Amino acid sequence: MAVRTIGVKELEDYAEKPNTKLVDLRPREEYAQYHLEGAVNIPYDDLEKYKGRLSKSTTYILYCERGSSSLLAAKELSQEGYQVYTVIGGIHAWEESVRDS
Repeated sequence: MAVRTIGVKELEDYAEKPNTKLVDLRPREEYAQYHLEGAVNIPYDDLEKYKGRLSKSTTYILYCERGSSSLLAAKELSQEGYQVYTVIGGIHAWEESVRDS
């Protein structure tokens, strides 16, 4: 199954959809420093522990620092029947888009 991706310009549209959650996969320390508004923190290394709390009827938008961890997590979760998207370039791409606008 192919992983669905979205760009930072589409992020707000997707994040505002009903029954959608934004998930920051970075370590807790990085999340505490800054994160996207409305995001919950599930560190990538702890994802396995949280799976039982995730609903398969919710759409999850995953992001990390640059997109590699969220891509791996999205592949894994989508194979298990979760509805997931990953943000291309992660929070780094979002920061660049904010700087450029």
